[in-house]
Amino acid sequence: IAYQEAGHAAIGMTYGMSLGRLRVHTVDRDGYMGWTGTTTWNNCYVACFHLAVELAAGEAAAKRHLISSGHPVDVADCLAASPHDRDMAIAALARSNYTVTLDGTEPEAPATGTSWARAMTAADQVVNEAWEQITAIAEALIAAPRRELSGAQVAELTGIHNARPATA
Repeated sequence: IAYQEAGHAAIGMTYGMSLGRLRVHTVDRDGYMGWTGTTTWNNCYVACFHLAVELAAGEAAAKRHLISSGHPVDVADCLAASPHDRDMAIAALARSNYTVTLDGTEPEAPATGTSWARAMTAADQVVNEAWEQITAIAEALIAAPRRELSGAQVAELTGIHNARPATA
């Protein structure tokens, strides 16, 4: 989970988004303890395709971490799958009249949408480029007293600029 949230944070900040905080925490689901995480953004402006890639970057980072930890690719694919991020991309970008398709077909005009497969391919690339920063964020997040980091802490740790929140 820490690598997933770190992927969101590093790639979002790289795209000029304003990180509020990220955290991992336990949840109780039907009597079973599990882990989840959240990455919170301040008001900011970002290109629609970049938002899709930022949301895909969590899954891409988690998958890379699992593979590097020795899991077979098919197992890493299953364990890292993040349909909630995909669904968030589809819903959030639809409000901006930007379509994210699931079947791989691309909208005719790139400015009007993309496929989730294309967003994932781009996420794999940018996660590979930012792997050192993603790893630093994940390790710091795990070690943090409340498993929480602010945008300022992430910026200081990685050297990635944390944009100022947008004003209305």
